[in-house]
Amino acid sequence: MPDLKDKMEQLGSTTRHEAGKVADKAKDATSNVVGAVKDTFQDVAGNAANMANKAASQVRETAKEWYGAAEECATHTAENVRRAAGDATEQVRRVAGDAAEKASEVGDELTRVIQRNPIPCVLAAMGIGFLAAIALRRNMSS
Repeated sequence: MPDLKDKMEQLGSTTRHEAGKVADKAKDATSNVVGAVKDTFQDVAGNAANMANKAASQVRETAKEWYGAAEECATHTAENVRRAAGDATEQVRRVAGDAAEKASEVGDELTRVIQRNPIPCVLAAMGIGFLAAIALRRNMSS
């Protein structure tokens, strides 16, 4: 009987050790996925800020062109303003299109990360949801 008890204790110890290793691997994988998602969103935020700055700069330049055109051609001011407004609108559309394309690329990359690491992503999403629920509960109670 003592041999059976020793074997059972050894089996329990081995099981705990292996479960700990699996938990550590899951933790590492989740950490990697969260880091990749965080990096991806930081890149998207940086790109969006850059695109917004570029659009603002283009609009400022167009406004300067409008002002110059209005001064130069008093008789053709309305036409120049309409043309400049059309140019500005087209530039903003292009920048918005670029931003949408970049967002789509980020979404595709995020999809690939999730497809490569579905379990860690689900665990990360559950963790994020849990934290969001706690934050919402605290906001609602105060």
